[in-house]
Amino acid sequence: MEKNGKEIRIFVVLGQTMISLADPRVSNPVLAALQVKLEDRIVSVRENGTADANFILTHLIKQILYEKNRLCLVNLHNPLQHYHNVGKKLGYDLGKALKDNAVKVVEPLSEIVSSIESEEDYLQEDKESIVKCLYFNIKKSLEELTDGDNQAYLIIDDVSHLLDLGVEVALVLDFVNYCVNLIDNDKISVVFNTHASTKTDEIICNSLQYIADVHVEVSPLKTGHSTDVTGVITVQKQSKRSQYHFKAFDRGIKTFHPGETIYHLYQ
Repeated sequence: MEKNGKEIRIFVVLGQTMISLADPRVSNPVLAALQVKLEDRIVSVRENGTADANFILTHLIKQILYEKNRLCLVNLHNPLQHYHNVGKKLGYDLGKALKDNAVKVVEPLSEIVSSIESEEDYLQEDKESIVKCLYFNIKKSLEELTDGDNQAYLIIDDVSHLLDLGVEVALVLDFVNYCVNLIDNDKISVVFNTHASTKTDEIICNSLQYIADVHVEVSPLKTGHSTDVTGVITVQKQSKRSQYHFKAFDRGIKTFHPGETIYHLYQ
């Protein structure tokens, strides 16, 4: 905020910590609901039914870049341009972060298109090799990102799509285990996005929920469509469980506790 040509920053005190209201972890409703901390090394994000949890990932990217951490983004669902466009709306420049080597992208979908004729890498019949190829690409990117004192996050969107490449569920779980073991490096944290629409999906989702420090579920309303509420966010952190309604707008998301809908939407 500016007054008489001078920048003024407003702070709030949480416990013994003074935090600027410009901090998106406080001012952004999604990040304030998630409360993901540096010590939360494994984050699981689950989409139930027809719900889309991508906004959770794009908001976490906002937090990662705000904290000046680094990111390895694995796109198995949305193209890079999607993240770039959403980032502009949320106030961060993914393109600049890529140029500054703060972000590295592993795009199996792009590599699939480029290797259709040769059937190399992600199209090969040996599905175990697909998993290993993807893992080693991730590992190489993270090694480059953590060169020095930098903290890095691995975001995979979304693990369930490995099943669509013909990878058996046992190999998908092996891949998850490989990625989880990356946190043996204190500089690395991992975020897995999954969707639950089949029993096989459930196996992967439940396995991730069991090991996660923070588990987030995005679900449609049980009562069906509503003009005031898009869906439900459930955040579980250890024994604490919080639930929020959310409303999606073109340029962002509003969150609120159940029962507060009308009050918050029309502020």
